[in-house]
Amino acid sequence: MAALPARNLLRYAGALLARGLEVAAKFGLYVLAARRMGGYQAGLFFLCLTWVNLMSTAARLGLERAASRHVAAELAIGDGATARRTVLTSLTWTALGSLVAGLSTWLLASPASLLLFHQPDLTDPLRIAALILLPQSIAFTVGFILIGLGRGVAGQMVQSAIPPLLSLLALLAGLNQATTVLMAYAISYTTCCCAGLCLVAYEWRRAFADRPGMRTEDAGALPPLWTTARPFLVIELVQSALLSLPVLVLGVFASAVAVSAFSIANRVTMMINTILVSLALIAAPGFARHHRLGEYADLRRVDRQTRLLAAIVCMPIVAVIMIFPHALLALLGGSFADASAALIVLSVGQIVNILLPTEDMMLAMTGHGAVLRRVNLQQIAVCCILCLTLIPWLGLMGAAIVTAISLIQGRVGFFRAVRRAIPALKGSSR
Repeated sequence: MAALPARNLLRYAGALLARGLEVAAKFGLYVLAARRMGGYQAGLFFLCLTWVNLMSTAARLGLERAASRHVAAELAIGDGATARRTVLTSLTWTALGSLVAGLSTWLLASPASLLLFHQPDLTDPLRIAALILLPQSIAFTVGFILIGLGRGVAGQMVQSAIPPLLSLLALLAGLNQATTVLMAYAISYTTCCCAGLCLVAYEWRRAFADRPGMRTEDAGALPPLWTTARPFLVIELVQSALLSLPVLVLGVFASAVAVSAFSIANRVTMMINTILVSLALIAAPGFARHHRLGEYADLRRVDRQTRLLAAIVCMPIVAVIMIFPHALLALLGGSFADASAALIVLSVGQIVNILLPTEDMMLAMTGHGAVLRRVNLQQIAVCCILCLTLIPWLGLMGAAIVTAISLIQGRVGFFRAVRRAIPALKGSSR
């Protein structure tokens, strides 16, 4: 395999540094949340985060990934005007969608707490969680715009590295109730949202300038932004639902303490996914650019480099988790040590994730959103059946099995879809 160019190496190193900060902040946040909030309050906190993530995904309307692809692809041929319109359209509709989602969460807080989760104390945390939706949704969209600009490290800092860090500081300051930590999350995302918008404004004249000399006859026209976004909306909703449904269904059939234990175990293994997503996002503009220009050898090279880095960085982490699950969970508190078997099951899914980390991003950035959507719909169908079958019967362990099976099914499905959708990649050592 060819050596990584110095510029690409710096990008990957910066992305790993940003994700390392995020992983450390999240791990510290989960440790303190488990120890200082207790199983019950931590369960309410994780239920609210799960709700917010699902609603925010719906509010973004699939525009964040569509905007990232369009910005990268249009700037690759020097069409700055179209890229600017993409930015304004995606931010406007994201803001409107998140306002609707926030209002809906506020109005549904009381009936959902009483009728769905049977937790009257969940009402106030859910109402505070509604305040997170606008800044989180815009921060995610701005982050993807920055990724499309090739500013992957800054985009990931805005999206997901800084908010848990600021929330961890809130816990260290003594805020140990679900409501106060959720308020800290809202303030964190508001800060990141403003910082991200400032970065886009800084790039407005420089990066988004028209450069007619870069246009090539071989570069075909992109579909309209909404055409790209529609399958991404389904994809993002499905991916969010795959993470959220086991938690929400467990919340219906089990106690808040069980929800907290599963959420802790799941989030420990999801730290691996955080690193993998970081690497895929750094590679994403290259996927869009090389595919737009028909540079399939370069496309294969970026894919190989990303998969190799994923294995080098993440395999040792998953090995530690699988060898020392009980000791790792014991750090989080005595009430979570019994989730060690669930942690091992979740780690098995992450092994497959590490081996096949880029396939869904490649489909997204090369215009194969419909293929990606089909695989995702297959995933959610299986997940729903398993949730209703296994979680009422096995509780926490059932949620872990559902999550692992859904992840493995998706990664294998994406791998097969890439080989069918992009025949030029069949010659690569995938």
